[in-house]
Amino acid sequence: MISIKTRFKDFKDSLESINWLMLKFKKVSPFPQKKVLVLEGGGMRGIFLTGVMQAFTDRGYFPWKLIIGSSAGALTGTAYAAGQIHLARDAFFTELLTGNFIRISNIVRPEQHILNLDWMIDTIIKGDEPLNLRRLKNSCPVLITATHCRENHPPETIYLNSKEDSVPTALKATAAIPFLYRNFVKYKHYKFLDGALLDPIPYKKALEMGFKEKEILVITTRQKGYRKKEESFWIKNLYEAYYKDPKHQFLLKALNRFRQYNKLRDDLERKNSKIDVIYPPKDFRVNRLTQDGEKILEGFGQGIKAAKEWLFKDKIKKKKKKRS
Repeated sequence: MISIKTRFKDFKDSLESINWLMLKFKKVSPFPQKKVLVLEGGGMRGIFLTGVMQAFTDRGYFPWKLIIGSSAGALTGTAYAAGQIHLARDAFFTELLTGNFIRISNIVRPEQHILNLDWMIDTIIKGDEPLNLRRLKNSCPVLITATHCRENHPPETIYLNSKEDSVPTALKATAAIPFLYRNFVKYKHYKFLDGALLDPIPYKKALEMGFKEKEILVITTRQKGYRKKEESFWIKNLYEAYYKDPKHQFLLKALNRFRQYNKLRDDLERKNSKIDVIYPPKDFRVNRLTQDGEKILEGFGQGIKAAKEWLFKDKIKKKKKKRS
């Protein structure tokens, strides 16, 4: 005899599938018609992305032919594509604030991870309510950035595909921040670290694939006008001590990546200015390792508000014209 618990689980899964189909095929003509969604990483700053994706989901907005994400952007984009944005939302408000994910005390324990990515994958991606990989395969492709770190060679960005590659491994690889995650994430013949190392805002990949600027929406986790500073003396020392083996010489050079990041920002705001961008507001207070629940909740609300303003921007413009 089938238990009530099993019946409820089957019913819940069926209901989620119906909701996902409604999200995928619902008419979205009142909203901006885009094709590519690009999501910046940023650790706990990803709560802003989650707020935006929650607002999109609530309004059935899913026009995408492709999603590209780095680090936290890949996690959020994958959950959104699977019709399970609540997985990312709930994780930011519960599991990621428990102290099991970020362990600052391990900074003096070189054999222990500061970011416990194995726990994150087991708890969030493969947990009691796992990521629906079947549904994800039927959604638009999600490209997940990861940095392949070959010994004695410059690192390179690899774009793992949700339809072809192991999604749990890809999500672990893209979030493996150097030094905070000890060692590398191994997959096939690759040795991966943080996908945001070389391609933190991967809109250039969409342009390379032939999409037009007006077809792309970028969502960042840093405010408009933000520019990265050179790594501090102390951070450089930490990197140099941990990656002191000569075989990591090219990786060490790539870690001081502020110029490359700032160039991406310059182009996004000037050269590629036809790309739509949703930025966090100036008073966004979440940083990469924030563990303050109040700030996380505030950042989530700011994401929802920014999404609504963007979705209804044409209506807002029309109202302003009528008033003037």
